[in-house]
Amino acid sequence: MAKSAGCVVLLMGVLCAASGAQADGLFEGLFDKAKDSAERKTRDRVNQRIDQTVDKAINKTEEAVQCVSTDQECLRKAKDEGKQVTILNAPPAPDSVKCVAADQSCLKQAKAQGKKVEIVDENDLETLRCSVADADCLKRAKSMGKKVEIID
Repeated sequence: MAKSAGCVVLLMGVLCAASGAQADGLFEGLFDKAKDSAERKTRDRVNQRIDQTVDKAINKTEEAVQCVSTDQECLRKAKDEGKQVTILNAPPAPDSVKCVAADQSCLKQAKAQGKKVEIVDENDLETLRCSVADADCLKRAKSMGKKVEIID
């Protein structure tokens, strides 16, 4: 009986030592998992903040209004709407000018600037050139929904 009691005590000691070693391994495994989880969450949050910053920058760019520096109406409208303005340089002047055949001042101006003249119908123009005193021209521009350039 003393032999069997000694064996039981020895067996208990071995089991306690083994379970202590297993407990250490278990705690190390849990610590490693917690560490990995914290690193992953930190990396995810950093990536999320970077994505949010990039999205904000893109949104500001998309919300910005692009205006040619000489387009006062565009600049005023953007300011009234509280939007950011990106100023563009004026496009280079074209090598040719569109003129109605009867518009002598347009033809003379094109010649003075050394530009080629393209004779077009009034309907093809975006802007009609009218004298302040030319009521017919002003009425035509209004009825066609065209812009007017006052030439005198």
